[in-house]
Amino acid sequence: MGQPIRNITIVGGGTSGWISACFLAKRFQNRIKSGDLKISLIESQKIGIVGVGESTARPMADLMRYIGINESEFITRCDATFKLSGWFNNWDVDPQGKPVSWVNPFFTQSEIEGHNPGYLFSQYGMHPGGGPVDQSYTEAMSVCPALIMGCRGPRPLSKGDYQADVPYSYHMNALELAKILMERGVELGVEHIYDDVQDVTIDERGFVASLTLEQRGVHPIEFVIDATGFASIIIGKAMGEPFESYDKYLLNDRAAVAQLPHADPTKIEPTSHATGMKAGWAFKVPLFDRVGSGYIFSSKFISDDEAIAEFKAHAGPAAADADPRIIRMRIGKTRRSLVKNCLAIGLSSGFAEPLEATAIYSVQQGLLWLMTYLPENDFSEVVERRYNAQIDTLYSEIVDFIVMMFYLSNRDDSEFWRTVRHDLEIPDSLQANLELWKHTMPNDLDLVQNTFFTPNSYLSALMGKQFYKGRDYTQTSGFPRHLWDQYVTARNQRAQSFMQSLPDHYTLLRHIRGETPAPTAKPAYNPITVTLD
Repeated sequence: MGQPIRNITIVGGGTSGWISACFLAKRFQNRIKSGDLKISLIESQKIGIVGVGESTARPMADLMRYIGINESEFITRCDATFKLSGWFNNWDVDPQGKPVSWVNPFFTQSEIEGHNPGYLFSQYGMHPGGGPVDQSYTEAMSVCPALIMGCRGPRPLSKGDYQADVPYSYHMNALELAKILMERGVELGVEHIYDDVQDVTIDERGFVASLTLEQRGVHPIEFVIDATGFASIIIGKAMGEPFESYDKYLLNDRAAVAQLPHADPTKIEPTSHATGMKAGWAFKVPLFDRVGSGYIFSSKFISDDEAIAEFKAHAGPAAADADPRIIRMRIGKTRRSLVKNCLAIGLSSGFAEPLEATAIYSVQQGLLWLMTYLPENDFSEVVERRYNAQIDTLYSEIVDFIVMMFYLSNRDDSEFWRTVRHDLEIPDSLQANLELWKHTMPNDLDLVQNTFFTPNSYLSALMGKQFYKGRDYTQTSGFPRHLWDQYVTARNQRAQSFMQSLPDHYTLLRHIRGETPAPTAKPAYNPITVTLD
């Protein structure tokens, strides 16, 4: 049996590196205070960070709260806004060829008399051809569409940090977030080293023995975390761990990104937008002071210049003077994320394009699993294998969902969409589930691991993409119509109640930022009809 690791070195000062530093320093704060553990982070002053991961997944708020970040300060400094969902447009079209829109909200659907409400929606809320009779599936199941259309925030003005009436995440300035995390990490006892790695020494066992730094010279290594992004300078370049591309499943390998002004700074939607384009999809991420925008595309189907031109035409007058920068994305994963005494985290571990904002989430989940499978200084291969198996399953889960988004599109108007529908490989696990879901609806038994994408996630997407056609299902045959009507009425009343009690998103953000006093009256409520088809 080995002994606990006493020195952890993190290489890379971006979001992934500093999240790792803060998480570990918080988890082992007593060992750091007693001198039993030292955590160092080496950050280059010459290499910048990508800084475009500005839309985050639901667990982000839990992570920030755990490591002790003041939410109000974070929102103010990072010009952060709240996120209640992802909004998808023009990934599919209706029978008339018009773009279909749908929301994938942060929520957990409740059963109706023990039944999955998806079956009942198909029976009573859907036309035989697949379109909704009145409300979309997520309108019937969640308050999120109404809150988004009404530009409402997730909590009353009277509630404080990390308190909310509906689940949320954030849109934020990733560069500023890295600074906040750095300050918190140093506060927790992390040694911050500004230096550049010039060489990595591998010993006869294949372990990382030391790093040679430009200024400090030799830096001995006991356990090292590679947070160097796509460069992967330790686990990839120095240790030679192979990279496995996802190009047989996913085509998008470029991003054209720009920061644009708000059309109306007082109307900030609490959602990210992903809109299907000619050779990929465009994103819109509303921050408090600007809108993070861009085009995720495949270089096999469009040039950089053509992508920029298409993006600017899509964004309209706001992008007239924009000069989008091109980011090359490495889509795939390092074969093993934990190899001997080196752990790859973040982009050095893997990346399956930014559609579902899983980049920071994969860091968070990787660190949680590291607490379960943290190696000792003998670096047992048994622990290594189990940790890597978990990471493999996570990336498979992410790839399955993203591939489904493209594969189930009914667009046929460009070579890109025809290729993703007809020519790419489909993971066996996804193919098996899609065959099954022609007859049933997603449930926990169907997913090997639903760490991130739950049956609710799949069902929202499948309903939004009109995978299901209205028909009677054996599972709910004979279910009384009035019980479904009662459920929908109660859900609509709940949405109206939230619309009356929750403040305007912009007003809430200004209140958190200390820029305006809390109003004494509730915001006016004007009933709205949310149409997503």
